[in-house]
Amino acid sequence: MTVSDDTPRYLFLMRHAKHDEGRLTEEGSAHIRSLAMRLCEWVRAEWRQQPERTVRLWFTSTSAEVQDTADALARDVLAHARQGKGYVHPYPLARPRGEQDRTGEPGGGRQPWMPALVPSPGEERGLGNSLPAYSPDEKAFKDLRDWLQASGTWQEPARRTEMDAPLLVGNDPLIGWMASELTGRPAPVARGELLCLVRGPGAGTRWRLLWTLSEDGEEEAEAIRAKIKSKMNTAGALGAVIVGLTTFLLQNSVKTEPDVWQWLAFAALATSAGLYFAALFLYDTLRMPPRFWSSRFPSHPRNNSRRHAILTRLRHGHPSLSRPPTSTARVLQVSMVQVWVWIFTPATVLAGVGVACLALGASGRSDPVGLHPWQVLAAIVVLAAAVGTWVAWQRPDLGASD
Repeated sequence: MTVSDDTPRYLFLMRHAKHDEGRLTEEGSAHIRSLAMRLCEWVRAEWRQQPERTVRLWFTSTSAEVQDTADALARDVLAHARQGKGYVHPYPLARPRGEQDRTGEPGGGRQPWMPALVPSPGEERGLGNSLPAYSPDEKAFKDLRDWLQASGTWQEPARRTEMDAPLLVGNDPLIGWMASELTGRPAPVARGELLCLVRGPGAGTRWRLLWTLSEDGEEEAEAIRAKIKSKMNTAGALGAVIVGLTTFLLQNSVKTEPDVWQWLAFAALATSAGLYFAALFLYDTLRMPPRFWSSRFPSHPRNNSRRHAILTRLRHGHPSLSRPPTSTARVLQVSMVQVWVWIFTPATVLAGVGVACLALGASGRSDPVGLHPWQVLAAIVVLAAAVGTWVAWQRPDLGASD
C-alpha cells in the first residue's frame, strides 16, 4: 500500500528515560510501561483503518540508557499491543529485518488495528553510528534530519516502507534540537518524553507537534500557572495605563482639532489596550481547572472547504497540543506562549507605536484632519472587529481533560 495525498505522515522523537549510571531506574521503567500503554491506545484509535502503518524503532547513540530505553519501549509496546496474550520476544535492536513477522512471531495474534514495531537493523550504516548529543557534526545532523523526512522506498537512505513512522530514541539536547528544527519552534524535551510530530493534510506543509507523553504532573502545572498569573498582572497594569493615554487623547480631541499623528496614536493605543485585556482574559481562561476544559469534535480538514476551515478556526481558536494524551503542564505552557507571542507582544509593539506617534505629533507641525463623527464611529467599529477577529484566530484551543 502506498501513501496517498490525503494521508498524514507521523514521526516520533523520544528522549531516554531516567537512569542511574546508564541503567534505567525503577521510576524510568515504570514510566516507559505507562507510556507504551498510552501510545498503544492512541494507535488503536488513530490507525485502526490503516493496519499497514509501521512504527519503526531507531536510536542515535550506543549509550546504555538510550538502548535500554529502546529495548524497554519495544518490549512494552508489543506487550500492550497483544493485550498480554502469548510470548513477547524482547527484540535485540541489532536483530536484522526479515527473520520473522514484524510483531515478533508469525501471525502473533495481530489485530487489524495493530501497527508493527520494528527494531533498527543495528550497525548496517547511517543511524548505526553514534551521533554525539552535545556537539554533533553539522552535516551529520542535517543528514539525520533529511533521513527522518525521507518517505519513499525509492529513496535509498530511507530504508523503510512508505507507511513507516520512525520512532527515534536518543539523548538531549540532540532530540530537542531535532524537534525544534523540524517544527520551527522551541521544543524542550524532558527525560522519558515522547513527541509525536505530524505533517500532511490538515496539519500543514511543515511538521507540527501533535502531542507529547511525559511524566509532567501537578507540580509542573502549578509552576506554569504561577507564571501565567504574573503575565496576567502585567497585562492588566499595562492595559490600564494605555486606557489612560487613550482617554487623554479623546479629551484632547474635543478641545482641539487632532492632527494625523494623534489619530494614528489613538488607533495604535486603542488596539493595544484591546489586545492587553484580551490577553488578560485568555490567561484567566488558562487558570481554569482542567476538569472544566472543553473540546470540540475532531474535524477532517481534507474533506472540508477552506471557508469551513477558516470558520472553524475562528470559532474554536488555534489548535493546541492534543489532549489527551498531552499533559496539563505542556498544554498550559504551549498556550501561554501562544498568547504571549501573538497577542501580548503585538499589544506592546502597538503601545510603542502609539507613543512614537504622539512624540512625532508634538515635535513637528501637521495640518489638522477634519473627520465627521460617523467616520470616527466607523473607524472604531472596524478597529474593534479587527481586534476581535485576531483574538479569535489566535486564542488557544485547550482540549478535553483526560
